[in-house]
Amino acid sequence: MTELDKGRAADGAEPRPGAGSTPFFPGAPGLPGTVPPPGTPLPAPPAAAPSSAAPSSVAPSTAPSHNTPPHGTASPGAAPAPPAGAPPQVEGRITVGDEVAEKVAALAALEVGGVAALGSGVRVRSAGDAVTVDVGIAVEYGHAIMDVAAAVQAGVARMSGLMLGARVAAVNVAVEDVRRQAGRA
Repeated sequence: MTELDKGRAADGAEPRPGAGSTPFFPGAPGLPGTVPPPGTPLPAPPAAAPSSAAPSSVAPSTAPSHNTPPHGTASPGAAPAPPAGAPPQVEGRITVGDEVAEKVAALAALEVGGVAALGSGVRVRSAGDAVTVDVGIAVEYGHAIMDVAAAVQAGVARMSGLMLGARVAAVNVAVEDVRRQAGRA
C-alpha cells in the first residue's frame, strides 16, 4: 500500500484529515445529490399529508390566496406534483430506436445458457404501449431444446421490459439450428 493509499502525504507526514476511503461526490454543499460529511445528522423525511377526513393542524398561510383549490384537489389542467424524491419532470419526448430494442432482445437471448448463436435474427414490433419480440436461435447440441427456448422467452421478456420500459406482449422463439459447442469436432 502506498503512502497516498494510507491517507498520508507522499513525504510520509501525518495522515490528512478526511483522506483515505472518503468517496468524491461533486456538487455544492446542501444541494440534492451531495453527501453530507460523516457524522452530520440526516434531515427528517417530509411528513405525510393529512387526510381530508381529519382536521388540519397546519397554520394558515400569510400569503394571499389566488383561487387556490381546497387541500387534496388539483386545479383543472394542473400537472400533479411529483412524489417526494422523484426527479423533476421536464417537457420533451424520449424515443428508443427499433435497432436498440432488437439489440436488447438479441443480447438477452445470447445470455441464456445453451444458446449457441442467433438464427435468422431478432424483430421487435410495437403496438401501442406493448412490444412483441420474434427471435431465432441456434441451440447447443446436448441441451434440452424446449428448456433453452423457454429460458430465452423469459430472459428476453424480462430484459426487454426492464430496459425498454414497455409491456412485453409476447416473445416468439424459433429454434432454427442445433450446433456443437465451439472447439469440438
